[in-house]
Amino acid sequence: MATMDEHLTSSTTTTGRKTFKYKLQPTLQQAAVLEGTLRLCRALYNCALEQRRTWWGRGQGRAATHAQQAAELPDLKAAFPEYATVHSQVLQDALTRLDRAYQAFFRRVQVGDAPGFPRFQGRERYHSFTYKQFGNGATLDNGCLVLSKLGRLAVRWSRPLQPAGDEPFIPLPKGRGLLAQVR
Repeated sequence: MATMDEHLTSSTTTTGRKTFKYKLQPTLQQAAVLEGTLRLCRALYNCALEQRRTWWGRGQGRAATHAQQAAELPDLKAAFPEYATVHSQVLQDALTRLDRAYQAFFRRVQVGDAPGFPRFQGRERYHSFTYKQFGNGATLDNGCLVLSKLGRLAVRWSRPLQPAGDEPFIPLPKGRGLLAQVR
């Protein structure tokens, strides 16, 4: 049986992630651009899901991989210029979300749980997009958040923000107007 000291030591050594949320204050034009970016990310997610389902349905016994789909992003931007207005990390994150959904699906199948196949995402189910790294796509400038290809956004800082490198910034434009920073 573990002593109280061992229990306290083991519980304090586990690390957790903190999420800080801040209020975005976009102009009407910026809010429209945020919503458009969200729409394009949602469309990419749904198209990538359809591609994986189609490949699997052809009887090939495998679906498109995350790497294959990510390699097609430059061609997508060339064929559909509206995708060129979205930062590459944001588009890559949409594909990463789909890949995580598939990994969770196959993990549940192996364990024997109810699998829950990845779903197509509608407006009410896909609420955010992510800039994976601070400094590459998301920076701070005189109290404003500068998002690549979106511009400067005013933010109501409820506590000091001290970027520490690779923290993702997640604008949540759908009605909430929040910015989440994960540490």
